Amino acid sequence: MKKGYTISYGSTNSILLVNSLGRIRQLYTPFRVTVAEDVEGLKSGTCVYVDEVASDQQDRLIFITNTGAYPHSSFRIVASF
Repeated sequence: MKKGYTISYGSTNSILLVNSLGRIRQLYTPFRVTVAEDVEGLKSGTCVYVDEVASDQQDRLIFITNTGAYPHSSFRIVASF
């Protein structure tokens, strides 16, 4: 499924979403995401809250939840602009 937006790091407590029309939306923690694929004990379709945002040495976005730190690509974000 193709996303209708790009995700960028805002700060440790926010991300920036930019849609195809160039509109920007900032989401602050905690925000809700859905697990897109099974990852380290999280089952696909489960909803979790992101408590903190980080990046790794390769500047990949990491979502930190109450169960651990995971790559953002393992989740779906539902947002309206």
